[in-house]
Amino acid sequence: MSIEFFTRLPLNGENYYPRGDSRNRGDWHNEAEGTGALANFRSGDSFSYMDYLAQVARAAEINQFAGALMVNAPNAEEPWLTCALLARETRNLQFVTAFQPFHFSPFAAAQMASTYQRATANRLVWNIINGGSEQIQRQVGDTTAHDDRYLRASEFLDVVKGYWHSPQFHYQGAYYSAEGGGLSPQQRKAQLPLICTAGSSEAARELAAKHADYYLMRAEHPDEIRALIADVKARAQRYGRSTIRFGMSIDVISRPTEEEAHAEAKRFFDAGLAGAAEASKRFNGLVSARHLSYEKDFARQADAKSYEQFFVYPNVWAGFGFIGIPPGCALVGSYANVVARIREYNALGIELFFLAGYPHLEEAYRLGEHILPHFRHERSPLVPVSEAAATPANAQQEVQL
Repeated sequence: MSIEFFTRLPLNGENYYPRGDSRNRGDWHNEAEGTGALANFRSGDSFSYMDYLAQVARAAEINQFAGALMVNAPNAEEPWLTCALLARETRNLQFVTAFQPFHFSPFAAAQMASTYQRATANRLVWNIINGGSEQIQRQVGDTTAHDDRYLRASEFLDVVKGYWHSPQFHYQGAYYSAEGGGLSPQQRKAQLPLICTAGSSEAARELAAKHADYYLMRAEHPDEIRALIADVKARAQRYGRSTIRFGMSIDVISRPTEEEAHAEAKRFFDAGLAGAAEASKRFNGLVSARHLSYEKDFARQADAKSYEQFFVYPNVWAGFGFIGIPPGCALVGSYANVVARIREYNALGIELFFLAGYPHLEEAYRLGEHILPHFRHERSPLVPVSEAAATPANAQQEVQL
């Protein structure tokens, strides 16, 4: 089975120390004066946190990562703009921008993507998200109910694809309508961005089954991953789509020996324990509506404080979630064992891995030197799933001659 590797960029500061600690890089801390690199950045300075992100992006490219994920959160840099700024800092790196259909009209998204693609040789990937926290959605002005957000996203992608592939696109839906618009032939020279979606609720799985090239998930026990892949594949078959692919976002703490890796993970855990309760609450507000099986187990263990308790499978550690660092899980172990776990998940059907560590700059080199070379002859570029699904029933297309 093919495999490919992306990384993730830290859009709201590094977390080598507990979140908000003034020793971290960037100005994402809670102190008036910080001690980390760029910690006292002020608007107008010659160098900013974006320059550090450019360093990380270039390090990822040098170390043969194929792309980088930009997570979307209200308290972070805006991902689409960050992608645009960093595209000119790199040569081949693809950028995954996470956004909600709530943020853009379908035509604006199509037009923006076309411009980006034409300027960067098709290096944009979309991660369509729909918000996992009702509280945060209300804070940013979206009062649409959870399941309805996924219906809206499905219509959004119907309309984007219609605008992209037809100069005269007509559509009438519950959330969007179109009356003869579409991209010009020049704009359509670009490739429609590959589409990733995430979320494990019923509504999220249906959206992925209908539209996703890659369905992204968080790390779980392999049995849970196997069942989720089978479920989404079966749903995709009902839409006439047989080649949907799967990805996973997971941090990595890897060293030459198991003992060294565990010592580093435990350093994170011990440093984050003091604010674990509040951090975990914030983390839970950002994850998908469905709590993973191990998260339910931990919730029942209110006094769970032991580093070792958070291993849900050999080398798969959920301690980051407990201390409030998304995506919550990390591969912890020797280089050899981390490679073995990646191969195990790959055999289950995970073809795209988002790997990162802290600090992102140094860990990009560690992963590039000690993990990625083991997969050099198996890697394969991301490809779009063939569009087997027919034109939406509520769409009519007129070809302009």
